[in-house]
Amino acid sequence: MAIGYAFLSDKPSIVNLHTAAGTGNAMGAIVTAWHAQAPLIITSGQQDRRMIRTEPLLWGRQQEFVKPYVKWSIEPHRSVDVPEAIERAYHVAMTEPKGPVFVSIPMDGLADECPSVEIRNVSHRTAPDPETMEEIAQALSKANKIALIAGEQVDASGSTADLLKLAELLKSHVFLPPFAYRWSFPTHHELFGGHLPPAIKPISEMLAPYDTVLIIGSSVFLYYPYVPGPVIREGTRVFQITNDPMMASRAATGTSVIGNVSLGIRQLLNRVKQREGAPPPHKVSQAIRSIPPSAEYVRQRLAEAIPPNAIIFDDGTQQVAPMEAKLAEPKCHFETASGGLGFAMPAAVGAAIAQTERPVICIEGDGSAQYAIQSLWSATKYHAIVTFIVLNNKEYGILKSFGMFLHEEGLPGMDIPGIDFEGLAKGYGVDFKCIVDPDQIITIVRSAIQSHKSSLIEIPIDPTIIPLL
Repeated sequence: MAIGYAFLSDKPSIVNLHTAAGTGNAMGAIVTAWHAQAPLIITSGQQDRRMIRTEPLLWGRQQEFVKPYVKWSIEPHRSVDVPEAIERAYHVAMTEPKGPVFVSIPMDGLADECPSVEIRNVSHRTAPDPETMEEIAQALSKANKIALIAGEQVDASGSTADLLKLAELLKSHVFLPPFAYRWSFPTHHELFGGHLPPAIKPISEMLAPYDTVLIIGSSVFLYYPYVPGPVIREGTRVFQITNDPMMASRAATGTSVIGNVSLGIRQLLNRVKQREGAPPPHKVSQAIRSIPPSAEYVRQRLAEAIPPNAIIFDDGTQQVAPMEAKLAEPKCHFETASGGLGFAMPAAVGAAIAQTERPVICIEGDGSAQYAIQSLWSATKYHAIVTFIVLNNKEYGILKSFGMFLHEEGLPGMDIPGIDFEGLAKGYGVDFKCIVDPDQIITIVRSAIQSHKSSLIEIPIDPTIIPLL
């Protein structure tokens, strides 16, 4: 919930956990926040320090075990230092690359009088090196065929409109990176080139027609299964603009420049000139209607049903069956940044709390829904209006896809039949619909969105395994 709230509010979310046990339960979400550059100020209670020698119940080294996935972690030695730690934590969380921070707060001394804390202003971003940006601009001016990769930092920095201007100046195809956890380019635009696959050889093959590739605000590159091959075609020049020094340091190839991507895009807009011509439009094949429908067919119908100002949180098979909805506004499409399931439902609730002007839609698989099904209760409790859509194939399809990729079939524990989504929805207080006839998808989904009430829509889908790549 806190990640979704931070994404839509452009403010850090404050998360309060219950001691080391609660911090342990939250670790999966903390890992996702780290990869998503989500600014969270996480606090957790610590046991009374007068008993620490005996390691009492609920005590733990929580400020230590969160450290790989937070930007800063501290347990103040004095309780009166907690306010200063919170103020510092705010600035650390908001400085690019943004991310979660952690403050452990011991129980003893909380009644002590604390000195006032100065509320300071800190600039949270830096500009890319102008000399390197000039090198990139020169390369783009001399290129024959350009590919832009619109990374997640573009949307996070509020520069999707500027990126669109840059793409139209360069007449370049624009791709979304593998497993893009937030979309930074409209997938219905004529310059959209598609979603990059998450493997070495397929990415190289998709980008082979281009002599210059510019990745803005994303990794070079994010891989999932190992498919050996060249990182990029020989002779292709690769450039990266990112706010993350670690992301720049681990890039598989090319020249990287570190700084705020919005400032970087503006520098390029001032340096590059209008190019002639336009690349051919990206083609999307239409799925065939069947009963039960395929995930691809359902997603194409959902793309028709969902309004252009919608906000989508997606825990489903987006990589293998992408939904290219005609979304017209920034902050429109989010997925898990860590690959961990259970992100979309609570994040959608957080987004619906952060804003009420735009409809929020959550697309789930039946397996991933089980990780955070209690989000239905939160939606009811906090009057957060979300349309939850569960694509039910009664299995962990992504793991079966990976098994098929590894030529390992018949994996145990992959089938999950018998989940009563109607009972779950009614038990948690949200409306329920089950769509068996694929011709009703558009009508029922539109009606649910327009009802201004939280609802859960179950759509049984074809369990045929979709290839991983």
